[in-house]
Amino acid sequence: MTRLLFSIHPDAPLEAELARLSALPPLLPFSTPLREFVADFSRRVFSLPQLRQHPELATLGHWFRGAAVNQLSQRIGTRASELDLARGLVFHMAPANVDVLFAYAWLMSVLSGNTNVARLSQKQSTQRDALVSILHDMQREGLHPQVLERAVLLTYPHDDAITTAISRHCHARIIWGGDATVAKIRSLPIAPLAVELAFPDRFGVAVMRATTVAEGSDDDVQELARRFCNDVLWFGQQACSSPRTLYWVGDSNGIAAAKSRFWPAVRMQAATLEDEPAALMTRVTDANLLAAMGHGVHSADAIGLYPLRLEAAHADGEIREIQSGHGLVVEIDLAVLDALAAQLDDRDQTLVQHGFNAQELRGFLCGLGNRAIDRVVPFGRALDFHPVWDGTDLIDVLTRKITLPAT
Repeated sequence: MTRLLFSIHPDAPLEAELARLSALPPLLPFSTPLREFVADFSRRVFSLPQLRQHPELATLGHWFRGAAVNQLSQRIGTRASELDLARGLVFHMAPANVDVLFAYAWLMSVLSGNTNVARLSQKQSTQRDALVSILHDMQREGLHPQVLERAVLLTYPHDDAITTAISRHCHARIIWGGDATVAKIRSLPIAPLAVELAFPDRFGVAVMRATTVAEGSDDDVQELARRFCNDVLWFGQQACSSPRTLYWVGDSNGIAAAKSRFWPAVRMQAATLEDEPAALMTRVTDANLLAAMGHGVHSADAIGLYPLRLEAAHADGEIREIQSGHGLVVEIDLAVLDALAAQLDDRDQTLVQHGFNAQELRGFLCGLGNRAIDRVVPFGRALDFHPVWDGTDLIDVLTRKITLPAT
């Protein structure tokens, strides 16, 4: 059963809503009504009572503050011979594992002038409900009618007929989900002129130069541990960019010294975070499964510690796929950074790094023999959103370029 989470006509049939949206002209990208709506949305996010329990909401609000929107707007209109206009009707298939992720692409699409239909997960979510409540409050106060009439947020069980009906109206379809979900939805037709963008299963990996940790101050190591916990333990490592594997680069003595300082600091930071019994059972199960499958993995810690460390001589995409997160980290020692290349594949999206300069990282990336790594970030920034995601500029997808005479 389809349930409209937000619409200006909450009792209307879906087909009527699709027809209504299709008849609405798009707005000009980054026009005043769109900026005012996003600014108001951002302010209201910071007023949510759920903000203290869910700091990712504050991150979302900060990302769409006025200065950030101004910077985002500079991604369009850079050539006099081109005019950027909205794509049209955009259909968002939101992920279930990170509740607020849909809001980034959706708000970027709003700023691009599009009308939008977003299918959200049926899984109960405090964060999602809080964001939807903002739209209802705006409607009740009679604000931003031009924007709200162009937005429909809904949920429904996996149903090919409903997905196909929406897809036939859209000018762009954006899919967030696992490989099986992406393959299934891609098999469903969309309008002939529509574009499609998919974000399937991806992984995050981390790499640290051991000497920078071993020789750092106590305050530096504590801050690094805090940032590591933010990257790894928020969302239970379910975000595609959360590292599941940590590679240490250096000689054996340096790596041992770095680990002896780093992991006690991580334990101290992790003690302030909740470790659910289900997460404990999942990572212990995964650890035993990895050991039983002959991957050369062994536990470096008591099995009940959080996060739980496993050591291995080699860890590639096969290990990352078995390892489902929830505070489980596989560690590998490397002599040099270039040795990491052989352990990466196309699904490795984010490289979280500490201790390497830009020249070293560029040289490493240019030497990769596959499509691995779409973003490199310092520790503490793995979960940050960026308008370029998985190597694709979202604004380019959410707008279309009209070529004009050079004169």
